[in-house]
Amino acid sequence: MAEADPRSSGSYRAALAAVIILSVLLVAGLVAVAAGFVRQYRLYQARHPAPMAAAAAVADGAAVRVMLAPGAHIVSVAADAGKLVLHVQTAQGAEVDILDLATGRLTAQVKDGRP
Repeated sequence: MAEADPRSSGSYRAALAAVIILSVLLVAGLVAVAAGFVRQYRLYQARHPAPMAAAAAVADGAAVRVMLAPGAHIVSVAADAGKLVLHVQTAQGAEVDILDLATGRLTAQVKDGRP
């Protein structure tokens, strides 16, 4: 008795179609996940620029000169989160100067309200 070819049966064809369809869906899902990672990374980069981009203004290891007003003296110094915080006493009163360590620029200044 000759056996029939199992590849010609309807259940084999249905199983083969299911394998092909599920394989295509699996590949499409992996591509979608990779595209999602790339999209989220670009959104993150747009919100959090690299700190080296701002550091181009001052060469690595270069000195930055901070000029104080005549008669002013530094009371205290602190560095935190890429910023240099100077507490300065002047003839007009106390002030706090905040400088960006990457660029050397004054980013904020707080003065007391005394006349």
